Amino acid sequence: MIGIDNLIKAGTDLITSYFPPDMSPAQKAEAQAKIAEMQHKLQSELIAFEANMEQQLTERQKADMQSDSWLSKNVRPLVLIYLMGAWTFFAGLSLFAGSVAPEYVEMLKQMLMAAFGFYFVGRSAEKIVKMVKGAK
Repeated sequence: MIGIDNLIKAGTDLITSYFPPDMSPAQKAEAQAKIAEMQHKLQSELIAFEANMEQQLTERQKADMQSDSWLSKNVRPLVLIYLMGAWTFFAGLSLFAGSVAPEYVEMLKQMLMAAFGFYFVGRSAEKIVKMVKGAK
């Protein structure tokens, strides 16, 4: 959300830069208060949106695990295995044959990092949340 915060600040700065020079201090203060209120409301809505997205993701994962389909239960590990194998294959080709552009190896590496991060960090976070909820 750092990028969104910077965008909100840039928008706020842009709006305040267009204040007329003959604006009274009271009018400036009132306008800045309204801008701060809008900024706070936008940030609150963004936080609520992110929380909703996380909740929906969790619900999809729960639905996958309750399904009787073998594929829905194993798609994430299969994606990790595929990406790891593809990255290893292309990295080896790039290293020994020099026939693969390094951009493709870098792209696969980024996808692999995202998949591993999602899978392992997400699973760890789920377990920690369960432990915290169980302690309460």
